[in-house]
Amino acid sequence: MSCVFEVGKIRTSIIVCHCDVTDFFQHLDSRLPITAIRVLDIANSRLILSGCGPYLHLIDEASGRLLDQIQLFETNNIHGIQLSNLTPRKSALHVANFLAWGGPSFRLFSLEVDRSGNGSLSFSSPESAAPDWILDANIYHSRNDDRNSSTANKACLITAHNALFGLELEDDFVTYQSDLRLHQIGAGLKSVLYSADLSWLSSTQILVAAGTVFGEIVVWSCFLPTGPGSISSGDSSVSIHHLFAGHEGSIFGVDISPEIHWLNDKQSRRFLASCSDDRTIRIWDISDCVSPVASETYKGVAVRPATRSTGFGNISRDDLDMDPEACIAKAWGHTSRIWSACFVDMTISDQPGCLKLVSRGEDATCQVWELRLQSCSPAEEHPLSYTNSTLQNVSTHTYHTGKNIWSMAVHKSSNSTTIYSGGADGSIHTFMINTSESPSRHRTRIEKYDIYDLSLRRTGSIASTFSPVRRHKSDDRLNRYAFISKTSIIGISSHGKLSIACFSDLKNVERQQIDQEDASPISWHHIATLDSSGSQFSIASQPDLGIAMIGDAKGTIWWYRNDTRDVFTFTQLEKKITSILFASSQTNCDHNMKPTSSVAAVTISLGIQGTNIFLIPDKNSPENFTKIPLDPPSYFLTTSAVLIEHKSWLILGAKTGHLSVFDLNCANDSQPVVAELTVPNLHSRDTITFITPLLQPHHPEERILTTGRDGHYCIHSLIRAEGPKSPLTLQTIHKIAPPFGPYIEGAYFDKISNDLILFGFKGTEFIIWNESTQTERATIECGGAHRTWAYSSYHADVESEAFAWTKASTFNLFRKTTLLHRPVTFGNHGREIKVAAISDVPFEEGGNKHRIIATGGEDTMIHISLLDETNSTKSYGSLHCLRSLKKHNAGIQHLQWSPCGTLLFSSAGAEEFYVWRLRSIPGFGMGAICEGECPKMAADSDLRITSFDLLKICTLEEREDSFLLCLAYSNSTVKVFQYVSTASGGSFNLLAKGKYTTNCLTQIKFSRAGPELSLITASTDGHITTWSISESLKGIFSIADDSLKQLTRNKTLTEPWMISWQHQHCIHQSSIRSIEIVSLFEEECLIVAGGDDNAISISRLRIGGGSFDQARNSFSTLSLPQAHASTVSAVSVLERGARLASTDRESHSVPRFLIASSGNDQRLKLWSAELDSTRSGEDGISVSLLQDVYTAVADISSMDSFRRQIDDGDRDQQSALKDRLVLCGVGVDLWSVEKVTW
Repeated sequence: MSCVFEVGKIRTSIIVCHCDVTDFFQHLDSRLPITAIRVLDIANSRLILSGCGPYLHLIDEASGRLLDQIQLFETNNIHGIQLSNLTPRKSALHVANFLAWGGPSFRLFSLEVDRSGNGSLSFSSPESAAPDWILDANIYHSRNDDRNSSTANKACLITAHNALFGLELEDDFVTYQSDLRLHQIGAGLKSVLYSADLSWLSSTQILVAAGTVFGEIVVWSCFLPTGPGSISSGDSSVSIHHLFAGHEGSIFGVDISPEIHWLNDKQSRRFLASCSDDRTIRIWDISDCVSPVASETYKGVAVRPATRSTGFGNISRDDLDMDPEACIAKAWGHTSRIWSACFVDMTISDQPGCLKLVSRGEDATCQVWELRLQSCSPAEEHPLSYTNSTLQNVSTHTYHTGKNIWSMAVHKSSNSTTIYSGGADGSIHTFMINTSESPSRHRTRIEKYDIYDLSLRRTGSIASTFSPVRRHKSDDRLNRYAFISKTSIIGISSHGKLSIACFSDLKNVERQQIDQEDASPISWHHIATLDSSGSQFSIASQPDLGIAMIGDAKGTIWWYRNDTRDVFTFTQLEKKITSILFASSQTNCDHNMKPTSSVAAVTISLGIQGTNIFLIPDKNSPENFTKIPLDPPSYFLTTSAVLIEHKSWLILGAKTGHLSVFDLNCANDSQPVVAELTVPNLHSRDTITFITPLLQPHHPEERILTTGRDGHYCIHSLIRAEGPKSPLTLQTIHKIAPPFGPYIEGAYFDKISNDLILFGFKGTEFIIWNESTQTERATIECGGAHRTWAYSSYHADVESEAFAWTKASTFNLFRKTTLLHRPVTFGNHGREIKVAAISDVPFEEGGNKHRIIATGGEDTMIHISLLDETNSTKSYGSLHCLRSLKKHNAGIQHLQWSPCGTLLFSSAGAEEFYVWRLRSIPGFGMGAICEGECPKMAADSDLRITSFDLLKICTLEEREDSFLLCLAYSNSTVKVFQYVSTASGGSFNLLAKGKYTTNCLTQIKFSRAGPELSLITASTDGHITTWSISESLKGIFSIADDSLKQLTRNKTLTEPWMISWQHQHCIHQSSIRSIEIVSLFEEECLIVAGGDDNAISISRLRIGGGSFDQARNSFSTLSLPQAHASTVSAVSVLERGARLASTDRESHSVPRFLIASSGNDQRLKLWSAELDSTRSGEDGISVSLLQDVYTAVADISSMDSFRRQIDDGDRDQQSALKDRLVLCGVGVDLWSVEKVTW
């Protein structure tokens, strides 16, 4: 039943649905910001409870596997989880009870875990609502030292207007059948709060710290009567202790410390940590708040005058009786707002006392702080002096992408203190911190030695600037060094003294010895003094074989064997040795293969014919070598080398970014080998730092990986196309910039996981980066790239790393033997996802076919992910990111796949339009490279390419891909390009352009009607507009058999054709945000659109033929006002069907469409639309609502649909149901759609 009325030119309809309620939508999986975390050890397992929107996930901490999930709340996000009790039973089950809250909602739930570690979640009460937003909750335990046997019979909650509510619980935590009843037990000063923390000091006193919007912190207590029913008795009282001021912004986090017992101090201490958007963390003394009975209200805040200051700006001491002296320490931190700061280590064992805190912020970092308190003994009443108290940043942990860490949990066990952080990117990361209780759990070590006297050991932390006085300063110092094995480094001094540094494996060192300064030091042994008058040496090593080569300024080369510690003269060259490079490739490409004893080494000298390669069949007989002189280009300064042994190809990389390939089969005794192929600027004009082959058994092409100081790593294909006599060709098939750099110094594949590991420098840090999982392995502060350094990549693995560097005349060695941090679950974008596109063509990897989805976000990144709902319980969920593409410098506007599925087109702000080619690379995975870039109107253009569409062109050349592109710009301009993709790259040819009005264009689509080709655009004025472009394409393309064919070859227009729009039709009252077009019969199309006016429009359009003046469109539209409660930002046509209808004894087919829509109201709706051709105009369009469900994704900006069944032929089945939906915004939601019976 529908009521129709007119609004302007738009015919609207209110739909009243009387059909039976059917659940067509089923929620499958989601990747949402982590808003709450709770960690517990139970049944010999460590489990994580995480809040993701309204969903509660139970995760195995060791594997990241999802064990169970439930939807706690109907619409509110989970903001906190509080453990009530943990009860081991005589049976095989362990039971834990919890209280969770989010927004105004709260609920009790239980966790049951069996002996094998499998758990299940269940509700213990219905969802209940408080009268206001809940900021914190806490449960009283009768014995805090033994929570497993404690009785939790009451809890308290504080809301956003500083009101405290109590909740009485049954002793056995039974399942409640009705809503839980709250009792207001107290209220502090009437302020609007942004944060609060509750602490039960006893069964009768609740201490409250409340952070206000106006920068004040109110500390007050609620006192309850003794005995049962204390919550509901109504006899509670309130005492206000402190009103702290000093922050210059809203208080986003407060944390009350546990009791601290200082030595020789009769009174226990308690502190308060606060943080604000003024980017400071402050520590306050609240030790006087502990009182067994109700104390007198703090006189300065007993009466609150109406003319009080808000807390910002200048605060008069006369106006407010504040207590600024209570702020004992403060420090600046983070680069943006700080969301919380909490105490993690409260052990006072030394002088001065040292406490640890951890903060999290909008900058997506966790930072560790050290609070040092000075103790003094003269006065017993005040044994602590805060005059010299300091709060100092110790470390910064950047593991999440994008912005915001929304949750954090601190977990202490018998041997470690671990932090768990949950970010807006949907991932959970864990890292251990040093505390006074567990100082050695990092199992890391940094040792320092004076490079002028290696017997002088320096002490201090990583950031220490301590510099001991040397005995004497000589001109001989440690000059160069390299790892020769897993536990030894060979070094050469400027006077030719060859030494070896031996150190023990930390895995074999007792944990308590790791932090001891004199435990397991490096032992330096003098091997020999080389007979050289020079002071400049070069050194290279091959740790897997235990050999090294040393060269000097006179051209002498020495050979060193680590197993025998023998060193002897290898050969004598005529020129100064500037560099030595081992070019053997077998161990680089596969750690699982047993290393051979053959060696290939390249020596570099300045001048003509200064490059040689030495081929040594047996490392034990290095005197039996073959020397082959090389003749690289004159400008070529070699910086990297690799030998493809089975083809005798030597590949050299240069400082200028060039790459040369030498065929050693062409070597002869009379002439140097000339480069057969030289490719300029392979890494722009920056150094190629490393080359290694990819392991690809039985593959005709050679694939090599290169890294460079341009911030990229690349994979290239090297092949002789037509036989052994044909020339070599090199094609770059993968080029990616990882998030660190620009100095990428090398790469290797992990021995166990085969993950690609990159290492290099970013600023003053050396970073080891897992490119496959997009996570850091280690970050070492070393001062930057411009220094002597060495890294042992051969012996490195996920738990073991070694890195040496020289800084300030000090030799430093970093070692670790454990995971410093790791991802428990993987996430997605750390910012809002603006657009998603699912390829119709499956991606083949490892013999399997997968759906792939491209997502682009405000973080300017494009993620290419596998989309598989069967992986929803794994650590990466249904979306497994394969590649992160970083080239855009502005927010992504639109993404679209080519029909063949190998090209991805992307547009963004700053007039950026890129074409990416993706392919499967055996031994590596998905390769991606940006092969085309659309020319801009101006280099500094700020225009957005808001939308585009493409058509495949059938070309005369089968080896190239060609597409017709239409682009819509934010300045109301339309452009039509032809894009041609070849092996050498892509090119754009501007064919036509036009101007709409002054309104921004939001959407653009191609529309074909017989031999005519048109454009349909949507704009911010609520109109769709048609443009005829057939005339501008005459002589270049023809439309026949529903395809676009190219008539001429490489026809270049001197000037683009000017096109104009023909007709405009009003379908919305404001901006059109989303649109989808489906072809109908008889050159007619269906247009489904959503707009900023909260409406959905369904239109029928037939574009008229003929000349511009005579063309007339047939158009009718139906609008659904208030289809959503806010902007309709996404629509998708899921299915096309038909039903038979009879009129006047004649039957005809009535097309039916299944349509999904969503918007900023976080509602997902399913609509059924019918188009009756026997009824004219709007009367032929009818719509009914089938289902309306909630989605946890906020700010939905994109929706895409696909069929779960992967079949190469399903692309032609246009009427088949797309039974899967992906919603993108602040997170990702995956839904299934059940078949609708028409």
